[in-house]
Amino acid sequence: MTTEVVFLCIGSLCFAEIANSLLTFEQLFPALQQQMGLHKLSASEKEELRAYIEGFLIKVIASSQSSKLGKSKRFMSNVYADVGDGHWIVENIDGTYIILEDGSLWQIDHLDKIDAMLWLPASNITVIESTSGSLGYNYLLINMDDGEKAHAKYMGQQ
Repeated sequence: MTTEVVFLCIGSLCFAEIANSLLTFEQLFPALQQQMGLHKLSASEKEELRAYIEGFLIKVIASSQSSKLGKSKRFMSNVYADVGDGHWIVENIDGTYIILEDGSLWQIDHLDKIDAMLWLPASNITVIESTSGSLGYNYLLINMDDGEKAHAKYMGQQ
């Protein structure tokens, strides 16, 4: 029963974060902080846990969607092998996630989400490595059509 509650809470947290990245652990689980031991985590530990859970659930959702399409998708490590130009957007999910033509899934840094929201499918993208983004956002997606840039986290290859 406890495991089911934890998974439900974690799932709720992830979907709430995707829908509206303004919610915190405290807002989502006011009564469960003590029961789940979350009150013992530091702010950075909570953020790290939230980011891990969000990434995991995005992979599960993407994998589930691919099953519906009859395709098998496998997610690799978070090192992207095809850095460079020649990419284009297949799908832009509210500026939070970008899927490129090679099936790579990218989570956009919250600080760059406003710019990325306006990117259109078929926009030409160059991917480069970056050390200037938020922690874990090790790549920079450059929209060659409008010159906008967004730091991104490589979530895996479909």
